[in-house]
Amino acid sequence: MTTTRWTIQDLLEGCQGTLEGCVPQESACAGFSIDTRSLRVNDLFFALSGPNSDGHHFVLDALKKGCRGAVVSRSAFEAQKNEWLVYQTTHFFICVAEPLQALQTLAKWHRQRFKLPLVGITGSNGKTTAKEMTATILGKRGPVLKTEGNFNNHIGLPLTLLRLSEEHQSAIIEMGISHFGEMATLCDIAQPTIGLITNIGPAHLEGLENLKGVAREKGLLFERLQKMGTCIINQDDPFLKDWTDRVATQWTYGLHTETEPYDFSADHIRSESETTTFILHQHRSGESAHVTLPTPGRHHVSNALGAASIAAALGIPIEQIAEGLSDFKPLSQRTQILKTKGITLIFDAYNANPASVEAALDLLAEHPQNTGKRIALLGDMFQLGDTSEEAHYTIGLSVATHGIDALIALGQYAETLASGARAGGLTESAISVHADFRHLKTTLDEGLQSGDILLIKGSRGMKLERVLPLLGLHETGLGEGS
Repeated sequence: MTTTRWTIQDLLEGCQGTLEGCVPQESACAGFSIDTRSLRVNDLFFALSGPNSDGHHFVLDALKKGCRGAVVSRSAFEAQKNEWLVYQTTHFFICVAEPLQALQTLAKWHRQRFKLPLVGITGSNGKTTAKEMTATILGKRGPVLKTEGNFNNHIGLPLTLLRLSEEHQSAIIEMGISHFGEMATLCDIAQPTIGLITNIGPAHLEGLENLKGVAREKGLLFERLQKMGTCIINQDDPFLKDWTDRVATQWTYGLHTETEPYDFSADHIRSESETTTFILHQHRSGESAHVTLPTPGRHHVSNALGAASIAAALGIPIEQIAEGLSDFKPLSQRTQILKTKGITLIFDAYNANPASVEAALDLLAEHPQNTGKRIALLGDMFQLGDTSEEAHYTIGLSVATHGIDALIALGQYAETLASGARAGGLTESAISVHADFRHLKTTLDEGLQSGDILLIKGSRGMKLERVLPLLGLHETGLGEGS
């Protein structure tokens, strides 16, 4: 993939900054970095400040590691220019009011250079899976820029957009938010032409207060597109279905089509041990196609319908949509099916909130490959604010009502999960409570037998990949998800 050639004039205009130090004669930089640990030679380093660190303290380290220059605050440059003096004959400094704002401004400026479809995807659950499905479909037509890892917030999204090049034919940008005001910022930077909100659920309630707050903040994506874009609307979600009366250009989808057909729907859904099959219906054209997703779980069908709607909005026929969905590859630690010592693991530990845990329990309860017990190992769900106790109790209750045979509760809310499970009728002997990992291996060794199915589910901060070595498997690395 060809990378964009950045001149110093581009950087100064995009960052709205002033130049100090050496003036580069040709390409000013090859890429961008905010972290000296991952910085590459010829990158431009942005000295971002946060609650725990100040990037200006790492400028010298970045220069020594081979960056071409640094974006710094004017006040920091004046305070530290003598310390940086030795590099001013070989490197350049772009002085700005605030480096984070400069990063965002540069990304917006760069995005405006490209007249390509840009899809913005948000939602409480499924946005990463929907993004990957969409990227696989659109990738069959040409190069696609997509969000990698957890680069989906006010810092990661600009860094993603700065990878846009002339070779890209489309872009699919994940938009992750946790506080009010963030969606407006992300939309202003990315300027999406198509938007998908996968669903509204109880996630990030610490910053968004309640479901209405989640719906209001995520709904700003659709507000942005009301008149000059295309909205992809999940008609199964009560917080989203009314948007059909409020936006000009739309594609709708849903699983529940008894009252009226949506633009896309699915039926004959079968979740097998490692796949999910269904018939995809496009009601505008009257066409249908068979799809086999390479991952189990009925909840993935809704994500597939959202991806199909995006593709159809871009003129892709249903045959190519079905092919792309069938070729989609699930990401690490999202509904991974693993095997060890005759035990089947459903490893879904990238993130967790009440809705995604309920979906995982559905999958565990319905999983066909079972000759033994169905066991749920559940860690804490983070960022639920004042609803944390109630949410964990309700999930514990749901473990029992799903007919799960045993619960292993792990973390700060382990006892709350256990209380809910007891209230639902799960016996004391079927419940194991662990505040931390110290005695977890003993529980697993004594409680698991060949033929059992074990679900491992919890928020990213629980780092449940640490369970895998206890079962004789290797950890799979992850960044810090939200």
